[in-house]
Amino acid sequence: MKNLFIVLFATLLFSSFQKPQYVINGVFKGGEGKEIVLEELSNLRVVKRLGSTRVDANGKFTFTGDAFGEIKEARLSIPGTRFKEDFIIEDTVIKVNIRQKVVTEKYTKYLFDLERGKEDAVYAMLKSNYKDRRTVWGGKSNRVVVANEAGELSDEDLVKKRAKLDSDFIAETLKILSNYPDSYGTYFYIKNYMLRFDPLPVVEEAFNNLSDKIKNSKEATVFKDEVEELKRSFVGGIPEDFTIPSLDGGETSLYQYRGKVLLIDFWATWCGPCIKAMPHIGEIYDEFHPQGLEVLGISYDRDDTKWRNFLKKNDYVVWDQASSLKEWKCPSAKTFAITTIPETILIDKKGVIVARGLQGDELESKIKELLAKG
Repeated sequence: MKNLFIVLFATLLFSSFQKPQYVINGVFKGGEGKEIVLEELSNLRVVKRLGSTRVDANGKFTFTGDAFGEIKEARLSIPGTRFKEDFIIEDTVIKVNIRQKVVTEKYTKYLFDLERGKEDAVYAMLKSNYKDRRTVWGGKSNRVVVANEAGELSDEDLVKKRAKLDSDFIAETLKILSNYPDSYGTYFYIKNYMLRFDPLPVVEEAFNNLSDKIKNSKEATVFKDEVEELKRSFVGGIPEDFTIPSLDGGETSLYQYRGKVLLIDFWATWCGPCIKAMPHIGEIYDEFHPQGLEVLGISYDRDDTKWRNFLKKNDYVVWDQASSLKEWKCPSAKTFAITTIPETILIDKKGVIVARGLQGDELESKIKELLAKG
């Protein structure tokens, strides 16, 4: 009896010193010998490699590690391929099955099936909802753009239709999120998707509807800091400086335009609406540059030759041009929270953003107003 007591006491003592852990048990039939990598994410970007392992001869692999203290985002990936799966690590056992799908003789897809935890299931559902939105909201394949290109929808109606699709989706999303106020899955969706694509007031509304547990978590401080930084990118904010290469081979910085009214036109050679809007930017420059307006075109191209050839061919574009040739990784995209183009931003002489997204008569009227202030 005494020995039994000692064994029980030792077991309890050992358990009390054990740290909470996560466990990932995977099966990858046909993937024997392949490397699997586990990484920690923040804002859908890798911040730390947590480990790597090889699939054993039985087609199995395992990851274990100390709990984060709070739930974190993670990614499983197969090096040398573009296939990966993002999920939320919880202090539990997560089961993963990686399947191979042969598409052609030379192309094989790898599909990740996760037995998701409670939080990750909510996150996965919301991400799926976002992907459904993209089929009607962005890209050349969505139905309203196709209708516009087929002549079934005017340009004016296209703008209205897309705005209606957007507002309807936002209203629907807020309703869905209200069902999961106490979920980290909801928080990560707001942080990773809404913060990138939706109006800031809507994002803040969604965050404020979360439970106090989530809003006051250590993880949520990341969101709060990003929102404060993002506010500098909108009307009333003073954006931070950045420097990118200019067309003439030098460098262009935002702060070099201080003391001038500045119109920034975000565009790319691959963006049809951007090219269509550019002649009007030229008209604005011709009329208002003699009165003190500066115009800066920032291209989100990646191909230097295409960018330069376009500007050379369209020699009416005589205002300043610059590009990091990094598309959406251009420093200006983060500074101004640019998620779609074309986009215009109007900045006053003190460096304060006074308008975003203005076009046509509204844009010209605002420029006149700023120049008149002297």
